[in-house]
Amino acid sequence: MIMARPGGILRQAGPLMLGRGGATVLGFALPLILTRLLPQAQFGTYKQIWLVVTTAYFMLQLGLAQSLYYFVPRKDGRARVWLTQASLSLVTLGGVCAVALYGLADFGLQMALITWLMIASAPLEISLTAEGRVRTAAMIIFLSDAVRVVASVVPLLLGMGLQGFFWAYVLHGGVRFALQCWFFFRRGRPRIEWDLFREQLAYALPFGAALLLEIAQRTFHQWAVGWSVDAAAFAIYAQGCFQVPIINLLYAPISDILQVRLAEPGAREHRVHLFHDANLRLAAVFFPFTAGLVAAASLFVPALFTHLYDASVPIFRVAILLTPFAALPLDGVLRAMGQTRYLFRIFFWRLLLTVAAVLLGLKLFGMVGAISGHAIAESAIRVAMLDRVRRELEVSWTEVLPWRQLSVIGVASLVACGPATLISQMAAESPRPFLALCAAGALYCAVYLTVIALIPGEGTPVARIRRVLLGSAPAAAT
Repeated sequence: MIMARPGGILRQAGPLMLGRGGATVLGFALPLILTRLLPQAQFGTYKQIWLVVTTAYFMLQLGLAQSLYYFVPRKDGRARVWLTQASLSLVTLGGVCAVALYGLADFGLQMALITWLMIASAPLEISLTAEGRVRTAAMIIFLSDAVRVVASVVPLLLGMGLQGFFWAYVLHGGVRFALQCWFFFRRGRPRIEWDLFREQLAYALPFGAALLLEIAQRTFHQWAVGWSVDAAAFAIYAQGCFQVPIINLLYAPISDILQVRLAEPGAREHRVHLFHDANLRLAAVFFPFTAGLVAAASLFVPALFTHLYDASVPIFRVAILLTPFAALPLDGVLRAMGQTRYLFRIFFWRLLLTVAAVLLGLKLFGMVGAISGHAIAESAIRVAMLDRVRRELEVSWTEVLPWRQLSVIGVASLVACGPATLISQMAAESPRPFLALCAAGALYCAVYLTVIALIPGEGTPVARIRRVLLGSAPAAAT
């Protein structure tokens, strides 16, 4: 009897991508709306408070919410225990943070309540995803941001000012926390087992500490450049480091679903296939995305930021070269295998290597050297993490990645650069580069898909394109 191949990662991650995609659009639109409804000083107050709230939100979870991706999919009958322990810990941590924030600013009470409710409701979508209820999680992700946008705009339209604005945010957090409690108590009564709680902390705390190191590492090059140059030069650097939202939009859902799949009972025999599937789905987008933006960078940057930022183009080209490494969902694999202490250690060394490489590059080659140093350090550590994943999967270097399929994607991505580069060179000085960018992008996609269709392989050209982009359909059991 032949075992059925597990369903594709992309099929499961699809609803999360849609939910996060909608949330990303709403999140992008909100500042555009607020700048038209708030005076500049009040908008600045909002940004300052939101910075404090979001920083506390990401730092104080301590890996507890993310630990549910590891423990819940085990289906060991203890899901309620893992969720209880994470939820009560986050409620407590959020409360401690709220007490610390209360009274720090004019809107201290609202800021404290928003922070507490956001941290307390952090397990909402994660727990649903870990249980396999991906569509419900995606719906909540989108609706939560939709409610937040409405809650932001209505009080301002009613003339309630920032007081009403922030109380509406408190109401939004309260709705999220109430929904979290509803899902929680539907699962049964709370349960805590201290031995299991220690096990959960042993997994979560190193990962939470690793996230703190990652925040410092990812932003160090900007701090180093900002300290060394004037405001105008830093604006050039900051726009060159612009991160296109599609990267996290695709990476996070696929990495989360991969971690859940790897943690499920009986997943051991499918581990390599699941890793390959996730890698290929990401590479099919990130490889051409990187090559296309490198080719069309002289159009992309001025189309978004005007020709005032043409000096950002070389920085952007170096920064975008890191994107292919995002096709390796390494942290998801390592978290699924319980290697959070290793993640802390490797993130610590990555921070040290980044500091040295960025400072050396900045001194020798200026701003381009700073981003190059960051990219070199990041690339070296990703290779080291891939080696650790290889050993955890117990495979050789020839087996750890689907090299043949990746080479097809790579060749198609590079060939498609030709016409896009030509258009970019011809229209780089155009006062309206957006139309040329659209033409270069459309031609790039057409050539990319054509090359994939023409490369010899099984099935029709359309089937080959579908297989590269979406993966093979699951094989039926016989």
